[in-house]
Amino acid sequence: MKILFFGAGPIGSVYAHLLHRAGGDVSVLARGERHDWLKEHGLVLLNELTGQQNSSRVKVVNELKTDNEYDLVVVSIRKNKLLPVFEILAARPGIKSILFMGNNALGFDEYVKHLPVEKVLMGFPGAGGGIREQVVHYADRERPNGKRRAITIGEIDGRNKERTMAVKSLFESAAVPVHLTTEIDGWLKYHVALVSPLVGALYKHDCDNYQTAKDKDTLRELIRAAKEGGRVLRALGLSKRQPFAFNLFYWLPEIISMMGVKALLESKFAEVAFAMHAKAARDEMEELAREFQQLAAMTSVDTPNVDTLRSFIA
Repeated sequence: MKILFFGAGPIGSVYAHLLHRAGGDVSVLARGERHDWLKEHGLVLLNELTGQQNSSRVKVVNELKTDNEYDLVVVSIRKNKLLPVFEILAARPGIKSILFMGNNALGFDEYVKHLPVEKVLMGFPGAGGGIREQVVHYADRERPNGKRRAITIGEIDGRNKERTMAVKSLFESAAVPVHLTTEIDGWLKYHVALVSPLVGALYKHDCDNYQTAKDKDTLRELIRAAKEGGRVLRALGLSKRQPFAFNLFYWLPEIISMMGVKALLESKFAEVAFAMHAKAARDEMEELAREFQQLAAMTSVDTPNVDTLRSFIA
């Protein structure tokens, strides 16, 4: 399978490195200073959870030519920057499948307006992080078991196809677990229902996850906001909460949920995957907050805690 990672940010870099290391035919599209640095030095990554640094000499390109052919293009660019990407991909008939990996609260109409629906596949990464001086600082393993976090993939129509299984096998060949969901739209919406308040809580404390973890009032607002978001989505007919682990925020007593979030925010994973990304991607987080506000406005659900935390984002 011939693969192109469209964008050499932290997510694209991590998975390009892992697939290349596993023997995959991998290229990375980057531009400007990032492209020049990668051509000279290759991908350089530091796993903040293990302290291990790795590098890969993947193929690097600075454009996608009209006659280029790829079995899979993986796009990990922020949703608010996708319009020119849609236009480029739409003009490349040699691309067989496109996997978009990232946040999305408003469904897929914009994607299929520009691209053939049969080419589009949606997903979300398990790794997270940022780039400092061209080195990718990331987290995708949880201690103590060292197991890599799964990526989530789903077809728009909910049916697992031959290509769905091929993409799953591709990532698994690089020791990246894959979770397939038949409800990718609901999965992404419930993810935003939790992540958007979480980011608001981080911005309230200047993206210091450790200080956020110490503020009981903020933790309480975060848990209540996540529950309000869940009620919004159920009111819109999305009753199957995803990811399944997020059910804990709806099932457990508030104080237990607060303890769980506190422990998460006190972790190195939260520092790298949440706080670092939130600091670098405020424009994306502002758009996600607006998107979820649109969803809430379609219901009669009261969202005072969602609104409070959103005020720290916008």
